[in-house]
Amino acid sequence: MKICIYGAGAVGSNFATRLAMAGEDVCAIARGPHLDAIKQNGLKLIVGDETFQTYLKATHDPTEVGIQDVVIITLKGPSLTGIVDSIKALISDETTIIFAMNGIPWWYFYGIDEPAKERRIEVLDPGSRWWNEIGPERAVGGVVYSANMIVEPGVVRNSSVSRNLLRIGEPDKSISERCKRINFALDRAGLAVPVAEDIRKEIWNKLLSNIAFSPICTLTSSPLSEVLSNPELKSLCIKIMEEVIAIADSLGIKIDIDIEDRIASAKNIGAHKPSMLQDLEHQRPMEIHSILSVPQEFGKMNGLLTPNIDTMIALLKHRASSAGLFSK
Repeated sequence: MKICIYGAGAVGSNFATRLAMAGEDVCAIARGPHLDAIKQNGLKLIVGDETFQTYLKATHDPTEVGIQDVVIITLKGPSLTGIVDSIKALISDETTIIFAMNGIPWWYFYGIDEPAKERRIEVLDPGSRWWNEIGPERAVGGVVYSANMIVEPGVVRNSSVSRNLLRIGEPDKSISERCKRINFALDRAGLAVPVAEDIRKEIWNKLLSNIAFSPICTLTSSPLSEVLSNPELKSLCIKIMEEVIAIADSLGIKIDIDIEDRIASAKNIGAHKPSMLQDLEHQRPMEIHSILSVPQEFGKMNGLLTPNIDTMIALLKHRASSAGLFSK
């Protein structure tokens, strides 16, 4: 299976390494010093005390690798609009695109029943370019459970040693043949869990953590374990999570996760910095819309009050704007 990792940063590089080691035909779209290092020295993945190295085709130009069976997008949300034209070099009528990204995806309302059937989310897909030019029928949802950081160009450290997963699922909730084929490849790479029967529920399960942990870590410049060891910050996390559960419930999604269990699990990751904090530190655009603004809007749409999420958004937008990393 020809698989392209589009946006081979920390998470994408982890996946690319594991899939290549499992024997898949993998290429990577990357940029900057990280791309230069991969071309020169290959890609290194550090997992605990082990280091894995692989050599694969890496480029900034999708035309150099051609048509793929599967494209796994691991970019950050703010970069998505800018790749509509370039990704066309990778796709045929048979190509599947997995959006393994944080937060609410642009295709969220595709494949569901009325009254919100095929509603567009303009802030995530300006001008509906993805919807109209690429097509939501290509989309497969992807939820990532893996903590990684680029420690130097070409070298990624994985800090969730026993938890590196990509859960995929169809927007229409079917267990499709294409998902079965892709999941087989993921399983060979040690990345698979059963195909999700409801990928939107998986998205909200992940958001339960992202909406609570990422903003607080970012605003305090603190790793996750430090935030969750602070009673006042932990209490704030719980309040935000309760708002997330209410928003999801208003959309017909039942999050059946115990908040204390989720916090205990997150503390076990250790001194990991969420990707939002990494983006701030490395002066990269921050994922405020997909992780926070769109869920907030869903809550307003259904008459919910979300004072804690509202506060986090106001603070994050100011912090990101002052750093030149966010514009409306």
